[in-house]
Amino acid sequence: MLKMKVFILCLLLCAGIVSAKDHTVQLLTQGSNGTMMVFEPNYIKIAQGDTINFVPSDPSHNAESFSVPSEESSFQTPYGKATKITFSEEGVVLVKCLPHFALGMIAVVQVGDNIDGAKAKADWDKAKVAVAMNKEAIDKAISKIN
Repeated sequence: MLKMKVFILCLLLCAGIVSAKDHTVQLLTQGSNGTMMVFEPNYIKIAQGDTINFVPSDPSHNAESFSVPSEESSFQTPYGKATKITFSEEGVVLVKCLPHFALGMIAVVQVGDNIDGAKAKADWDKAKVAVAMNKEAIDKAISKIN
C-alpha cells in the first residue's frame, strides 16, 4: 500500500513538472516596431511553475524584478547572459533592465489567472516618475492584468 501511495505521489509531481512551460522574453536595444530599449513581449501571462528565459540582445541588458508578490519572487539576472527564471508564486512581477529603466525598459509578468494587480499598479505609479520613455506601452501592459 505504501508503495502505491509513493507511486501516485511521484506521478502527481511529474505531471506538474511536465505541464510547466518554457517562455522566452527578448531584451532588445531596438524592438520589432522600432521602439528603443524594450522587452518583447512587454506583457506575458504564464502559469505558476512556468519558466521564462530572459535573452538579452547585447551585454548591457539584464532582467531584474522591482515589484513582486513577495520577496521569494525577487530575482536579478547577470548582464548579457540568457537566464531562465522559474515563477513559482502567483501574482504580478514587474521586471526592469537596470541600466535602461529610465528609458522604459520594463516588462509585466502575470503568473496565474484572476490576479489582483493593485500592488504592481501602485508600484508602477511610484516608479513612473523616473521613466522618460515608453510609459504608454507600460501603462497598456499593466492594463492587461486580470
